[in-house]
Amino acid sequence: MCDQAKAVCKAEGIDALQESAACSRRMTMHYSFDYAQQVHLPSNPLQPGPIFFLVPRKAGLFGVCCEGLPRQVNFLIDKAHLISKGSNVVVSFLHHFFERYGLGETDVHLHCDNCSVQNKNKFVLWYIAWRVAVGLHKSITLNFLVAGHTKFAPDWCFGLVKHSDATASCNEAAVVGTEDGHNNIPVMDWQGHFAGIGRDFHGIKQYQHFRFDWQHPGVVFFKTRISDEEGSFKLFKDSPLPTTAATPITPPGLSRERQAYLYENIRPFVEDEFKDVVCPPPASRATNLFFQ
Repeated sequence: MCDQAKAVCKAEGIDALQESAACSRRMTMHYSFDYAQQVHLPSNPLQPGPIFFLVPRKAGLFGVCCEGLPRQVNFLIDKAHLISKGSNVVVSFLHHFFERYGLGETDVHLHCDNCSVQNKNKFVLWYIAWRVAVGLHKSITLNFLVAGHTKFAPDWCFGLVKHSDATASCNEAAVVGTEDGHNNIPVMDWQGHFAGIGRDFHGIKQYQHFRFDWQHPGVVFFKTRISDEEGSFKLFKDSPLPTTAATPITPPGLSRERQAYLYENIRPFVEDEFKDVVCPPPASRATNLFFQ
């Protein structure tokens, strides 16, 4: 899949991620996505001794890698805006990626790990089935890594991020949320969006490969091994599908105690120009962060 995706990008003259209309290119692309370990702000390669015993500001790291280029978009999610690490977050960032960075391909291969809370669950299947049913893609395959194998393309790109983080000072990433709570990349309630129309698919964990196509809207084809015969299951009830995205979830923000801790203990280690972003006074809302 990776070699085929690279050949497609070369043939199409694609050398960068770009916002493209859905199904504007008759081609197949391969993407992988995953979470990395959280990072801390501020980050300083010459770490001051006292901060070793403190708990800096935390941020989650999620990435979507286009295997054909290869290029990866990394979402750095401040703890104040981290709804969870569940399917709502995964689906929301995938949806944003396809809207803003997708190459307009008609067909997609996706790879991810076996984490049932994040990836291998009915909500992710519902979302992918919905994308195909409403015409955002013609077909999608969702493939899970073999049990015990957890390292793939996103981890390579996370390594580059972590290396940069370890060798250069970082106080702030590019801001996509504001201190008043506004999010440019909101987490959406996809679980609630499909709750009334989705059907439970039991036994998801035993399968590794899932396929969706426009000729069978709302149906998932599944198998354990590539060589196996496919089974199928209708994921949606006989009711109209929503044509719009889900509604945003209000981020929880940091507790006042956590804000006070950052202000009193971590703020002295932050460069002056970033103090009010990384460790604002407790009354302020925290900021959601993103970098590419």
